[in-house]
Amino acid sequence: MAVAAEAAIRAWINSRADLVGEGNPLSGGAYLLQQRSPEGVTYAVISRQSEGVTNVVAEDGAVGSARIQCLVFAGTQDVAEAAGKALRAEFETLTGCPEACGDTGVRVLVSDNWLGPFAIAPPPDSGEIYAYQVNADFLLTEF
Repeated sequence: MAVAAEAAIRAWINSRADLVGEGNPLSGGAYLLQQRSPEGVTYAVISRQSEGVTNVVAEDGAVGSARIQCLVFAGTQDVAEAAGKALRAEFETLTGCPEACGDTGVRVLVSDNWLGPFAIAPPPDSGEIYAYQVNADFLLTEF
């Protein structure tokens, strides 16, 4: 099943009150495009990566899979890494209890195959100094 995974995972991240918002590790939230972050704001850019040949056989086409890459940007290395760590920790909570992805009509069932956070060079002329990457595989379904 094909699912609009980027928008769904962005909405799921932005719904996490313990992760997003003032005073939280990912204070600026998640986006689909890179932002020019104001000083003191940490944010993530979500993108879907190519996944291997996968199919959840038992679900008979009712579940889609997506490999998601999150680039976490911040003004200091420590803050960027801490936000990446917090994001991965949230992904690790997805162990089979379906959670709504905002108002996208998608539920995330589980995440697995976590990778990161690890430092990467930010894109040229991005206005960002520090970036950390976190990846995960997600099983998603529409409702």
